Amino acid sequence: MRVWDAKTGELLRELQGHSGIVGSVAFSPDGNRIVSGSRDNSVRVWDTKTGEQLRELQGHTYYVNSVAFSPDGNRIVSGSYDNSVQVWDAETGEQLRELLGHTDQVRSVAFSPDGNRIVSGSIDDSVRLWDAQTGMQLGELQGHHYSVDSVAFSPDGNRIVAGSMDNSVWMWDAQAGGRLRELQGHSDFVNSVAFSPDSNLIVSGSYDKSVRVWTNLDVDAPWTMNEDGWILSGGARLVWMPSTICDVLLRPHNTLIISRNGSATISFVECKLGTSWHECYTP
Repeated sequence: MRVWDAKTGELLRELQGHSGIVGSVAFSPDGNRIVSGSRDNSVRVWDTKTGEQLRELQGHTYYVNSVAFSPDGNRIVSGSYDNSVQVWDAETGEQLRELLGHTDQVRSVAFSPDGNRIVSGSIDDSVRLWDAQTGMQLGELQGHHYSVDSVAFSPDGNRIVAGSMDNSVWMWDAQAGGRLRELQGHSDFVNSVAFSPDSNLIVSGSYDKSVRVWTNLDVDAPWTMNEDGWILSGGARLVWMPSTICDVLLRPHNTLIISRNGSATISFVECKLGTSWHECYTP
């Protein structure tokens, strides 16, 4: 492993100790420690300034795919090819609990911003939510139909996002577990996802060689329509509707328009904003 100066690009130090491929690294919240997960089946903690290995966490029986510190820096979570999620004391290296439920390798793990929950994604196609204190599984989030390679909590703790080998990005309500939306556009595996610091944007990286940025609209907020035909959410203009169908939009949560002339589904996934609003409608 290597530590670099983010401003200059200078190599500061090289951390030696793992005997297998290092698949995941993370800084502690205070930046003083680094945690790493490797195909030597171990999790290791390092001193950022000196590069000294502080401890080796043993417990996984197969490759370690993903590691993360808790927001307070007191715990570490790891996900492994052995199908388990492990929680560790970051100071002593003691294994605190083992979270069992996945039926195939765990590809990605993350703590919630308050440190009370853990989310994990697996090759078993599922995203699972856990109580970080008790290890109890709180729920299984459905939507993907292939390996889930990356998961993340929004910084406000209200959303969970996941990227999958089914080429899609899914978003869920982190409290209720309900599916909020599927973000489609990638043409190959999605192997990395993250939220912006203000929780308003999602970024995804894919085997299709693209990075995509998505708007995390508050999909639970009722939309309204003004007299000019603009549909609004949170005061923002989402899409303009032609006057011929405005009268059938009777309820704020309608997603399907049905009339004697046929039906149409309302979707804001690919809507155009700002000066390109006219591209939303083709007569």
